[in-house]
Amino acid sequence: MSSLLNTGLSSLKRSLIMLAVLAFCILPAGALEPVDLPESPDTVAFNVQNNGKSVPVTLRQLEKLGLYRVTTASPFEKGHLTFEGVLFRDVLKLVGLEGEDSVVLRAVDEYVQIIPRQDWTEGPLLLATRQNGKLLTRRTQGPTRLVYPLNDHPAFDTPVHKPRWVWLIKTLEPGG
Repeated sequence: MSSLLNTGLSSLKRSLIMLAVLAFCILPAGALEPVDLPESPDTVAFNVQNNGKSVPVTLRQLEKLGLYRVTTASPFEKGHLTFEGVLFRDVLKLVGLEGEDSVVLRAVDEYVQIIPRQDWTEGPLLLATRQNGKLLTRRTQGPTRLVYPLNDHPAFDTPVHKPRWVWLIKTLEPGG
């Protein structure tokens, strides 16, 4: 009877482990959850600067990649904020920069941050286009802003990563 019980528990443990692994592989972005919102306008979100060319990317192009929602603390605002947007790694794939070691984000006020590949491969960075379901505007630090999900990925909650929250993004370019 004891060996039968042990065999059953072993099978249960294996099943639970397999289920956990399967869930981890299926979930594309950790605690980010997919969301469905009304289609966005063709407003230019930012320009991609590459090889001397500037190519506009619209909110509609971005949001067609699939929207996700995350609620997280912000290093610059009080409380927990809810953002919707697209996975940063998908944006880089869309604009042909996924193979870069780093990318440069430049804001309207010329604030510049270099985002290393490690950031977008180790965690689900979100290029937010909305907050609480409403499109980000210049007044609300949009039309796009880079969000690090600090609650779900505490390794990003550091003095090195916090300045990489860039808003009012004007351009995206290779970091090389």
